[in-house]
Amino acid sequence: MRGRLLPYLVLAAAAAAVLLPGIGSRDLWNPDEPRYAEVAREMLLEPRAIEHFLVPRLNGERYDHKPPLHFWNIALFGALRGGVDEVAARLPSLLAGIGSVLVVFALAGRLFGRRTAWLAAPVFLTSALVMWNGRVGQIDMTLTFLELLAILFWARGRSWGPDGQAQGPATGGSNLANLAFFACLGLATLAKGPVGLIVPLLAVVTWLAFERDRAGVADLRMGRGLLLWAAIVLAWFGPAVWLAGKSYFDALILDQTVSRYAEATYHPRPWHYYFRTLPGTFAPWTLLAPVAIYAAFRRSRRDPASREARAVRFLLVWIASTFVFFSVSGGKRTVYLLALAAPLAMLTAYGVLAIREGWPRYRAAFLVSAAAVPLLFGAVVLAAPRAAADLPAGSLPEGTIASLQAVAAIPLFAGLIGLYLAARRRPDLLIACLATGLGLTMSVTAVRLLPLGDAFKSARALSADLVQWAEAGEPYAIYPVPDAAFLFYTRRFAVDLHGGTLAHDQGDEEALRRYVARADRPVWLLIERDNLERLSPPLDLVEVARDHDPEQGHVLLTTPEAAARVAAAARTGR
Repeated sequence: MRGRLLPYLVLAAAAAAVLLPGIGSRDLWNPDEPRYAEVAREMLLEPRAIEHFLVPRLNGERYDHKPPLHFWNIALFGALRGGVDEVAARLPSLLAGIGSVLVVFALAGRLFGRRTAWLAAPVFLTSALVMWNGRVGQIDMTLTFLELLAILFWARGRSWGPDGQAQGPATGGSNLANLAFFACLGLATLAKGPVGLIVPLLAVVTWLAFERDRAGVADLRMGRGLLLWAAIVLAWFGPAVWLAGKSYFDALILDQTVSRYAEATYHPRPWHYYFRTLPGTFAPWTLLAPVAIYAAFRRSRRDPASREARAVRFLLVWIASTFVFFSVSGGKRTVYLLALAAPLAMLTAYGVLAIREGWPRYRAAFLVSAAAVPLLFGAVVLAAPRAAADLPAGSLPEGTIASLQAVAAIPLFAGLIGLYLAARRRPDLLIACLATGLGLTMSVTAVRLLPLGDAFKSARALSADLVQWAEAGEPYAIYPVPDAAFLFYTRRFAVDLHGGTLAHDQGDEEALRRYVARADRPVWLLIERDNLERLSPPLDLVEVARDHDPEQGHVLLTTPEAAARVAAAARTGR
């Protein structure tokens, strides 16, 4: 038992060393982090009621953009920590990131063996999108973990012999594994909607169809599995719709699912968007992946019926089906490609071992691609001072560029050492060296560099001004829509100027002017700069503060009476 657990303990410690440092060192950044944290915070407000957990709220109003599993997780950690803060908002992603690394290790071991698993796990962990999403308060790492866990259960339920052929009807263990597969899909759906069902199931069913594996399709017992999936989802969705009404169903299913996918209601992008963004999301392994995947594919052609060949085909189908599914949608976000990190990592790892065994056949191509990695980070070291010269004077604290160069030098030297070892017929050691350098780079970056972004990305400072200057009972509003970062850092609800009648990113100017015209007490307004500049005639309010974001930042306005009060307090130093 100790021998079985030791690799997982080592990997969990390594993943924590990469993802944990600096988890609470910076503020919550828009758009998603403060929104999800605020939804979870409002779940814990008194008086607590079951309907607040079933139907999430934002600014005291129903929030119907996402299912609640991620909010439940944040609320749980918030309750344990005495309130939702930056750490509580990110712990679900951190734990999901560590769990995903362990699942990739187990899945790669199941498909190819432990040698591939020991390479696949660090490649997955140190790919750009995983290192980022494993430390931010977004849903996608939790979704990825549950999808990967579902695939692992399905793979463990496959009764394959050494030659890769199915060995007859499914066993009791296979039935339990397939039930666990659909149970994980149910939880993934509670995390981010039907995509949690569709992406893994599409990969599995497409591969079974490609392999003409009728026994595999029968073993899935799709009807029973989908009933289990529906039971898990409806355990929440049924009571939620009963409490919130048909409009909640329409908003969550029709607007946030069907319209988002088919009509590009949110984040419209061209069909080729992911062809441009995929290289950056899997960086820097993108530079090695083409040669490695080609080597893996060629090796699988030697014995197409072997277990490893079938595993290669499954990963290729998984990548292709997922990529096509998201590309067909009109609405696209780069973070959706997180679903491809695991199959790409496993295929790259297997390919690197194939390159080692096929040396020197792939030597030239692999060394050229490997040399591109230190060259990339070397370019960062050289270009950083020139890029900083184009920024306004004083926009970066002293020593920032030197710190950036020092951080980029870590993977530069790690890549050079790995390149030397790869040239000596050990391409697998290149993976180990580079992954170590990348992990250390992410840890140092999170502690030293990312907090500098608070000057432009955080709403904490402007929120503190508002809380300090606005007296009890004086309302404030956010225009054009209630920005969740201000809701979170002020711990106060804002007057809604949106009204729920316009597009999700627009405000109601008539409601804004009615609010400003209130004469019963001073009012406060946080408004985006570009929206303020478009208003004609201008508002009869006085600016008292603004944040540091020169483009999409906010300005804090108030009535002349309250502005005079602020100025007087500033003169007396209060």
